[in-house]
Amino acid sequence: MSVEKLVYQLFYITGILTLMTSVFADRLIVVFKPLVVVALCVIYLIKTKQKNYLVIVTMLLIMVIEVLTAKDFVKYFRVLNILLSVYYILNIVLLWKSFKRIKVRLKKIFTIQLLITMVLIVYVLFSVADLILPQVHDDGVYLFILIVCFTVFIGVCYYIYLNSKTVVSSSLMVAASCFLIVNIITALNSLYVFLEVFVLIANFLQISGQYFLIKFFIEQQSLTPVNDDYL
Repeated sequence: MSVEKLVYQLFYITGILTLMTSVFADRLIVVFKPLVVVALCVIYLIKTKQKNYLVIVTMLLIMVIEVLTAKDFVKYFRVLNILLSVYYILNIVLLWKSFKRIKVRLKKIFTIQLLITMVLIVYVLFSVADLILPQVHDDGVYLFILIVCFTVFIGVCYYIYLNSKTVVSSSLMVAASCFLIVNIITALNSLYVFLEVFVLIANFLQISGQYFLIKFFIEQQSLTPVNDDYL
């Protein structure tokens, strides 16, 4: 059996164990979830020809974030906001190469599809922030910074998706969508209303989002823009 297949098996097994422990033994999430991230790092190193080690840095950063979230989201709320803001900024840096390849044009930025999407996303994010703000009033500034960084990240992801051939960029769109739902569910579940099913959904989408983001970084060399008349 090849190393690649072994690593994929590790990813699947640790992913399943993470989902199981999120339901039956949530304290063990801090054991299995980091292994999921490690497996994704190895997959990236094995399958990518032109490696960018900043990807590994972001993965290690999200591993720390996931551990702190599992331990005590409320206690580490300020730290998590700072780390997540850095995480999304680093991912924007990583996506800049693809962003330039698509070519930045005002007529492509100010399209109906992208504008409607971003308006709805911003509305949802600030609506959720308004619900949880009474619980984290002292950290409102950090929450606002995170929302701005995340909104820019989502905007870049959707811009690349809408203006490129979707064979490659579809992975990026799926990852961005997963992260959007995860952030909303995690915040609501920890600071507004607790539902056990939210924990399972959040962990599943977080793992899926990280997988598809890594998949995009592996394939982004093949990213090609669509014709000018696409939008």
